[in-house]
Amino acid sequence: MEIKRYQNYIGSSWKDSSNSRVVQIKSPCDGTVVSEIADSNTDDVNEAVTEAKRAFYEEDWAFNPRLRATVLSKWAIKMRENFDMLVERLSLESGKPLNEARIEINNAIGYMEYSSASARTLYGTNTSVNENSMNIMVREPVGVVVGIEPWNYPITLMVRDSIPALAAGNSLIIKPATQTSGVSMEVIKLLNDIPELPKGICNAITGPGHIVGPAFSEHPDVDMVTMTGGLDTGKDIMRRAAGTMKKVSLELGGKSANVVFADCDWQKALTFCSQAIFSNAGQTCTAASRLVIDEKIADKFLAELVEIAENIKPGYCLDPETTMGPVSSESQMNKILNYTEEAKEYSECLTGGHRYLENDCDQGYFIAPTIFLNPPVNSPIVQEEIFGPVLVVQTFKTEEKAVELANCTRYGLASGVWSQDLNTVMRVSRKLRSGNVWVNSYNRFFPECETGGYKESGSDRASGIDGFLKYTEIKNIAMDYS
Repeated sequence: MEIKRYQNYIGSSWKDSSNSRVVQIKSPCDGTVVSEIADSNTDDVNEAVTEAKRAFYEEDWAFNPRLRATVLSKWAIKMRENFDMLVERLSLESGKPLNEARIEINNAIGYMEYSSASARTLYGTNTSVNENSMNIMVREPVGVVVGIEPWNYPITLMVRDSIPALAAGNSLIIKPATQTSGVSMEVIKLLNDIPELPKGICNAITGPGHIVGPAFSEHPDVDMVTMTGGLDTGKDIMRRAAGTMKKVSLELGGKSANVVFADCDWQKALTFCSQAIFSNAGQTCTAASRLVIDEKIADKFLAELVEIAENIKPGYCLDPETTMGPVSSESQMNKILNYTEEAKEYSECLTGGHRYLENDCDQGYFIAPTIFLNPPVNSPIVQEEIFGPVLVVQTFKTEEKAVELANCTRYGLASGVWSQDLNTVMRVSRKLRSGNVWVNSYNRFFPECETGGYKESGSDRASGIDGFLKYTEIKNIAMDYS
């Protein structure tokens, strides 16, 4: 298999890191090297920021919405033209089965198309306060924006979180996750082929997050940092960004609950509850890693859910028969196994709870789909984000208890409600402390609709109009014509 090598992209040029070192990316399916990326450091950060700042002030971009729309729409077209190549690179680096990789690239293109249209809708307002004056509220780009991207949905979230910054007129530096930097840079290559893109407006550098991330967060010429990732990393970015009072937008962890009432649509709820935790091997910020279910139907529902889990086929990402891929790394696999081994001491394991070694998976980082029943509410497996194919089931007798269980963690990213009673749905949806509530469905994302978290699941929103406007500053121009 070809090992592809990727350089940094700074000022519309491809460059090695300043130290000329590289990092190898290994497929989590079998440990084979699939890509090499630049091992960047603070010198590369400084160069990228200098170029992005120059481009913001000197290039024709910030106040040219038609140009921005043209570039972004052409970028989306190029992604469609290179769809199969992007799917394969994404699958190899992330371990996603081909079908899941196809879904992700399709979703990313949808977000790109939405951003291209948003570029021409940056409206302001005016207020006439008396007969001789008028105040005009205009929205202007923030400046230099850094997008720190995750590895679990590297292309969809890069496009969803960072590309609206370009649509709003900012210059952008993308920092892909190390594990999936190759496919991210393939997307950047497609942008580089668009002749209308001004030099230095979009840049991308790869390398270790613990070095590059803090350098961006503290840099005085970076005006905003956006990040999707873990809670601890988000808090570190906030602390570092406070030194220069830069804007910060974060989507962080989750421990989301699907709340299933006895009158649910049985088969639909089964399908979505399974997909909500086992898709992408549970490595989804909004994964419904907790099933809060009416005890009247719990036994029968769980028997069928266990059967579904045991029929999932983990395997090599490019095998069309594979229905679940590996987790991202050996360290992540060991972390998950530590959780499951500990949980067996205080909870009933209905299925899974071990490393998956069948189907030629012994060289990869595979976890068998796992379900635990009624562990203590304060236990780690209930309270902490595991980020793997591990489902915790909690049963309830009353609606009030269901809401209490759903809200019992420090996270508040997403939740689901399953009932055919409109009154139940409305009462429970309004009481759930989460930024996304899906009713009789789960993980239904749309470019037009905002997503984001309550509590320690983050700040700000992505996608929709709010996910676009957060990349702007509001300026009031007060005019006196007496």
